[in-house]
Amino acid sequence: MERGNSGQSVHCHYQQERGAWIAYGKSAYALQHIVRDAGLHTLDRYSTEMNMACVMVGSNTLDKVCCHAEVEKHEDYLCINYATTFSNEEYVGWVELVKSASAKKNNRWVQTVVSDIIADEQHIKDGMSAIARYLKRAADIIFSLVAIILFAPLILITYILVRAEDGGPAIYKQERVGRFGRPFHIYKFRSMRIDAERDGPQLSHGGAERDNRLTKIGKFIRAHHLDELPQLWNVLRGDMTFIGPRPERRYYIEQIMEYDKRYTLLYQIRPGVTSYATLYNGYTDTMEKMLRRLELDLYYLENRSSWLDIKILWNTFSAIVFGNKF
Repeated sequence: MERGNSGQSVHCHYQQERGAWIAYGKSAYALQHIVRDAGLHTLDRYSTEMNMACVMVGSNTLDKVCCHAEVEKHEDYLCINYATTFSNEEYVGWVELVKSASAKKNNRWVQTVVSDIIADEQHIKDGMSAIARYLKRAADIIFSLVAIILFAPLILITYILVRAEDGGPAIYKQERVGRFGRPFHIYKFRSMRIDAERDGPQLSHGGAERDNRLTKIGKFIRAHHLDELPQLWNVLRGDMTFIGPRPERRYYIEQIMEYDKRYTLLYQIRPGVTSYATLYNGYTDTMEKMLRRLELDLYYLENRSSWLDIKILWNTFSAIVFGNKF
């Protein structure tokens, strides 16, 4: 650790040009004093919405530090310079690839991650107030519990039908990227053949319901969106919400990022079972549609509110009941 007139700096053995520095783990406690001296903020003071990003394996909530950084690139180490002021109003932009580095202070190792900061002119803040976000999460818990109980017979019947058709697993899990860029497993009723992606990730062949990899039962549950029912568990767990951008696989995120780096802005909020983009962009089976979906998701991020969520939920329900395709 080095001190200077412009703040503090930490040397990490890692290559990254710009970013924010986040330390977490019990060893991060050693850095709390430095952060306070610099007039910075700990993560829990900075944003309670980001606390869950610092829960490590074993569900142990530990001390954490978060601050903006301007980075100088060196041949064999990373020098992160901290400013002496830090704005509570700003929000750290997260990248889809989070990397690890190490910094040593007082004979204690501090695990850190370094992530890109989205440029101010590109940054889009969450349009929903803090109170509305808390109410939204409470509603997610209540309604997901009610829905699991209410739809239990339908879930059981669907499980039996999918399982009986070809003897394969009825429910499959797939890794998606969620809030804060953290991976999670999404659950769905299997609508395709077991070997549907034996050659790797693939977009739909001919559309959501015309894909030749769909099973007979799969076509029906896909058409009526019954394959999404297991995601009620994701909502209850907090991986997802009812309304939010649809979660994507890292494989496709990397492709989207080649065209539009703003995808990482979506990491501010939980992904959803249904979304504004799903209603108005339909099933995304091409890169063009993926980029269009991103634009709609960013619009939702900036303008989301409880009222907008209610409208999206109602329109989704109406589309399913009346057989409108989306």
